Amino acid sequence: MNSIAYSFMKLLPKNAVSRAFGAFSRAKIPVFSKLSMHWFAKHYNIDLMESEMPKNGFANIHELFTRKLKKDARPIEDNAEVVCPVDGCLTAFGMLANENPEYMQAKGKFYSLESLVRCKELAKRFSGGIWATIYLSPHNYHRIHSPVSGNVIAAYYCPGTLWPVNTGSVERIEGLFSINERLITHIVTYDGGEVLLVKVGATNVGRIAVDYKKDWFANSMPPPASRKAIFTKWEAEQTYPYTKGQEIARFEMGSTVILVCNRVILQRTKELFAKLEGKEVVMGQELMV
Repeated sequence: MNSIAYSFMKLLPKNAVSRAFGAFSRAKIPVFSKLSMHWFAKHYNIDLMESEMPKNGFANIHELFTRKLKKDARPIEDNAEVVCPVDGCLTAFGMLANENPEYMQAKGKFYSLESLVRCKELAKRFSGGIWATIYLSPHNYHRIHSPVSGNVIAAYYCPGTLWPVNTGSVERIEGLFSINERLITHIVTYDGGEVLLVKVGATNVGRIAVDYKKDWFANSMPPPASRKAIFTKWEAEQTYPYTKGQEIARFEMGSTVILVCNRVILQRTKELFAKLEGKEVVMGQELMV
């Protein structure tokens, strides 16, 4: 991102513009919506052969972007404890070392896990664990799936702005993932593992929806919770079980997923993420390849 683009984006009311674009993407305007959808698919070279719905079945950009895949398009690796939750590029990963658990790196920038989740106690639970950042391009499949089998015990809404999350923005904006709006899902496995699925919004729509709490949408009006609060925690009052690879959320344009695993999982999966940095990944694949 050059200085002119940065200055423009800094002044732009990013959340409001993104909501407006979201409304446009969901509109069903005769002829025009279809034309814009076809342009979007062609411009971003979206592979519709694996889509559950045929190309002519989409009414607008929103339906195209949030498309479901055919049943067997993404096999789930049965023998892996942790599988990839999304399609995208695994841009960075690192350890949350016991002696210095605060800082995570993304594209040469450092930011704290505590600032990412906005909860000191929650961040401490993942000391000694591991994290990975997965960036989703516009052409990617944008539904999000559980990386493990377990129960959703809590979720966090962290209000924020909506900077782009492309390479230029990530390299320039300090603490980008800690300032953009996000929804965080906390999953506990059946044998001591814990996972945070951090879903980060971005410019243009920025909406994030979750399966287990259907009234929560990031960057919506009204918002899912107070935007004045640092974060809002939702605690599950019933059991919300998810199997590995089961759909759990979706991006309605955007963005980035940060997957955080605790030390229990790391101890059982020593090579987690190690050979995948900078590589394209797909939902359901083993993350120890």
